[in-house]
Amino acid sequence: MRRELSINHLSRVEGHGAVNILFENERLKEIRLRFTEGPRFFEFITRERLYSEIPKIVSRICGICYVSHRLASAFAVEDAFGVKVPKTVELLRRLLVVGEFLESHALHLYFLALPDYMGYPGAIQMAKDYPNIVKRGFKIKEVGNRIMKLIGGKTVHGENILVGGFASVPQKESLERVGNDLRALIPELEATLSLFDSLDYPEFESDVPVSVSLDSRDVTEFSDLVVTSDGERFTRKEYELFVKEEVASYSTAKISRLNGKPFVIGPLARVNLKGGALHPAVREEMSLLKTKFPSKNSFYNNVARAVELLNAAYRGVEIVEELLESDLESFNASVEPVEGTGYGVKEAPRGTLYHRYSFSKDGHCTGANIITPTAQLQSAVEEDLKNLVESYSSVSDRELKKLAEMLVRAYDP
Repeated sequence: MRRELSINHLSRVEGHGAVNILFENERLKEIRLRFTEGPRFFEFITRERLYSEIPKIVSRICGICYVSHRLASAFAVEDAFGVKVPKTVELLRRLLVVGEFLESHALHLYFLALPDYMGYPGAIQMAKDYPNIVKRGFKIKEVGNRIMKLIGGKTVHGENILVGGFASVPQKESLERVGNDLRALIPELEATLSLFDSLDYPEFESDVPVSVSLDSRDVTEFSDLVVTSDGERFTRKEYELFVKEEVASYSTAKISRLNGKPFVIGPLARVNLKGGALHPAVREEMSLLKTKFPSKNSFYNNVARAVELLNAAYRGVEIVEELLESDLESFNASVEPVEGTGYGVKEAPRGTLYHRYSFSKDGHCTGANIITPTAQLQSAVEEDLKNLVESYSSVSDRELKKLAEMLVRAYDP
């Protein structure tokens, strides 16, 4: 007996995807997750372009997380040329990341994931019965957007972010307003964490063996080291020695594996690995949750996002306070091209992002490689889908499709 389920369009994900599930004689025979965006050849486009053009080109990979691509590429260029940025630049970049995570995580939680658990096809329908919940999502997003516009120049594809620093920096009065906005937002983020902790998540345990993140306290800090849940540590220059990309015939996204195995990145992996290093106020809130970390339930990515939202606000307040005591006149480093290769890694909202570029002596790009969270997550999501489908094979086709979509959405790949 043959049973085939096809989800030809994954709704409420930031991209295009599909899932095909095939049973034969009541046993799962095949499951395939397909990402179906057309190839855009960003790595090729960067060839022969001047180093200063690269961040603005590659940021177009993703409008939602353009900050991550722009910064990861700037990190790689700075690494190639031996550039050390001033403390002010690092602080402003960290505050920019706070804005990025507020906007991206709020978008996912309130407008992509939450309708599943509230019983609605989408946020528009949900807003009719729960207007204040939807308004809270917009409020969090708006604070994130204002931070990105203030520091990045625009909410999407801001041109103020440069290799070595910024074209301009905000006035201290504007930074004070950001600090006040973040303090005022904390109760809304606590309510967000409480809401997502209270939801009824499917019972599930992932078989994916390894979680990966950067070796930092949280997403607002940068690091050149990568750590894994099984004790591996490697530098950004070793990334491609550990993480190998493969071409899949059924997907336009490459599939990545760590030492030949699927691995997990993103909110749940980060909270599992570094929950003890989060802000003390966040750790206190986490101790009161019914959701316990570390966890292997991939649906808890949503709770982990809410944890990261609250942590980002607390860290943002600290960063603003430090910036207000800093010299905002020093916001650029000198950049002199040399022949060489540079590497950049950064935690994007969906997981660890990797950029690598080689340059000629006059600063033109001679080669590039970009490994996105989507490529790194595909193998892990496929493994989880296989486990989920086998665990829930007795439910109706409609319910099984819904669970599969909810699982993919939890990763937000």
